[in-house]
Amino acid sequence: MNAAKFIYLGIAISVVTLAGADVKAEVVEYTLENVILDDNNAQMFGTFSWTYVVGDFENGIGQFSYLDIPYTSHDHTDLDATIDVGSSIEITLEGSVHDDGVDITLFLVQPLTPTSGSAVDLSRSQYEIGGNGFHTGIFLSGSIESTAVTGVGDGSTSPETIVDAPTWSLAIYPNPFNPVTTLSYDLPRSSSVSLRIFDVGGHVVKTLVAEEYHAAGRFEVRWNGHDDGGRMVPSGTYFARMQAGNEAVTRKVMLLK
Repeated sequence: MNAAKFIYLGIAISVVTLAGADVKAEVVEYTLENVILDDNNAQMFGTFSWTYVVGDFENGIGQFSYLDIPYTSHDHTDLDATIDVGSSIEITLEGSVHDDGVDITLFLVQPLTPTSGSAVDLSRSQYEIGGNGFHTGIFLSGSIESTAVTGVGDGSTSPETIVDAPTWSLAIYPNPFNPVTTLSYDLPRSSSVSLRIFDVGGHVVKTLVAEEYHAAGRFEVRWNGHDDGGRMVPSGTYFARMQAGNEAVTRKVMLLK
């Protein structure tokens, strides 16, 4: 991926207001998986949440927590993300696409649900990205995968096992942390596992598990905030990405000093 820029977003397109302090709401998280551009096989990464009132999934609120778009060259603080769980995800930046503009549409093969994702409709999805040259084209592959459901009305944070999501979970505690945090995961079956820490620039900071074969069971690994060179990393937001077999999940982790 050439000149990729990792974008941390606080962008939400509100479709409906969740009114009332006693409203029971749920949050489901989705990740962009294997979203490959036809331009040099560059890959687009991202995670977004969907908050909704129980019984009214379609009229929820979507928010990206991070987004990695190839070929972009600045922070895109005015980036807009419109999430329609029934049909598409649109990511745009006002202005000319020839001048750091972005116009990406990922159409869905089927509507997202709280327990299932969707393949990207490759016949209709397309991108136009400016900044590092001008890149336009279609997608070669991609899907939107559901990862976890969390109750938010009562402050609970217990993930539920759901269909079409990873069959294992990745937990990080404490989070935020200082000086050490523990990453734990349970594997229901033997698998090849990788677990890496990325910074907000999309660069690998620390490889905690490098394509190691694990038998089924519970595993823990500790991260002391140092990079692969043994240097202490700065305070801030990082991302733990774990892959086991063909399943992957990303979790945000914060280091506070």
